Amino acid sequence: MVVTAGIRLPLLSVPFERDEGEYAYIAWRMGHNELPYRDWVDQKPPLVFWVYQAALALPVDPVRAAHFTVLLFAAASSGALFVLARRFTNQFWGFVAALLFAFLSCDPLAEGTAANTEIFMLLPLILSQIAFFRSAETSSKSMSILCGALIGIAVGFKQVAAVNWLFVIALIPIFAKPTDRWKKTVRFAVWSFVGIVAIAGPISLYFWAQHGLGELVDNVFTHNLEYVGAMTWSDRLDFGRGTLARLAPSEVLVWIFCAAGLIVLAAAYKATRFTFLLGWLITSGVGVSASGYFFPHYFQQLLPAVALVAVFGARWLSEVQIFGRSSFARLALGAVLVAFPLKTLWPFWFNFTPADAVRRIYPGNFFAEMPEFSARLAQITSPDQRVFVFGAEPELLFYARRVSATRYIFLFPLYGPYRNVRDRQLAAAGEIQRNVPAAAVYVPNGLFFSPQTDQYFTEWTLSYLEHDFVPKTWLIKDSPATAQLVSADTAAAPERFLAVLLVRKSPGQ
Repeated sequence: MVVTAGIRLPLLSVPFERDEGEYAYIAWRMGHNELPYRDWVDQKPPLVFWVYQAALALPVDPVRAAHFTVLLFAAASSGALFVLARRFTNQFWGFVAALLFAFLSCDPLAEGTAANTEIFMLLPLILSQIAFFRSAETSSKSMSILCGALIGIAVGFKQVAAVNWLFVIALIPIFAKPTDRWKKTVRFAVWSFVGIVAIAGPISLYFWAQHGLGELVDNVFTHNLEYVGAMTWSDRLDFGRGTLARLAPSEVLVWIFCAAGLIVLAAAYKATRFTFLLGWLITSGVGVSASGYFFPHYFQQLLPAVALVAVFGARWLSEVQIFGRSSFARLALGAVLVAFPLKTLWPFWFNFTPADAVRRIYPGNFFAEMPEFSARLAQITSPDQRVFVFGAEPELLFYARRVSATRYIFLFPLYGPYRNVRDRQLAAAGEIQRNVPAAAVYVPNGLFFSPQTDQYFTEWTLSYLEHDFVPKTWLIKDSPATAQLVSADTAAAPERFLAVLLVRKSPGQ
């Protein structure tokens, strides 16, 4: 756990990306008695907003506070994985598994520096596996309830964690004592479901009391089902191949050891271990692939299982005759396995500034420039004025501490093959007109101009901005990786730009 903290401390200042921006913005507005989903559209379950709200209460810079909270979760997850690994192997290899997870979960290529939902979800998921084994061994009602409650907490961070409940139910007949095996399975399913309800129930009652339960269900579940269904199989394959190629430099050796570990377990007739570990890998893979987008941070869900299986491959190789079962072989292979991700992490610790780091992690995005851009936004507006962002950059609103002119703090839900998409676009346009934003930020995204999506809101926005606003600051590309801010008061409009900050026209202008 101490090592995990040491790995992450140099990376606390990496600027927010857009997902972190949305969590931070909603957490900030929750401090003003506003409610997720009812007041601000979002697709993520609510626990991440409460974690961010707690992080923002820390007496440090918000970016560092959010990433420090991730540090705590990651360190606890490493410790929990060590405890789980000790059920299958000795203390040395349990330590290697935990340490390997610590390095992989921080991998910048897997977007491990960000305070995203996956890293928060992993802690209750790992703990739920520990509770499952206790329940299977003792038929303890309290352990069954705890296992379900921990899965419920994980679902409260990300919906795909629900698959783990089906996984542990399927394992009960294998791990429970032979007597009354199926009766125990039913009992575990019932009591673990009680644990899930113990988490989901109070959350639902809270949103019902705040008149936001319908919006929670619509945003977190209904819309996400449409979101998942919109992805074609060819696009899924393309996204998956692209992300695997990105992750390979820091994980390919671990994948090889993981494959070897599965083969060793199968060949050694370790049926229960093999079933659990292969099942955990498959279940995690379902979670990673559910949406079809295969974003790098999705793969963090696989890391605990991958790290645990990989040590079986390394352990077997350290014990083959060529190495003579020596302690040196064990130490060398453990060190090689753990150190392999270091070649990716090293420059982020010692060579890159936080701005350089976020550019390397998210190529093609300009999150490094958003703090300065939002400072310009804060200068030309007052805290009581609203801002319209035509784009998907809610971190701008959070940095500037300015309230959005529409519930859609990012516009992706307005574009795509979703039900009532035109009604949503009309509603968003109406909100913006009623709230009379003092400034607007135009950050064009290719999706907003795709002929396969409804273009009403795009056309309305272009007309609205041209009629009511004038440019104040341009964000233009300075190099393939960097951008600079240019004042519209001192420079002519550039032929091409990444974003533009606009201010409402004065009367008669």
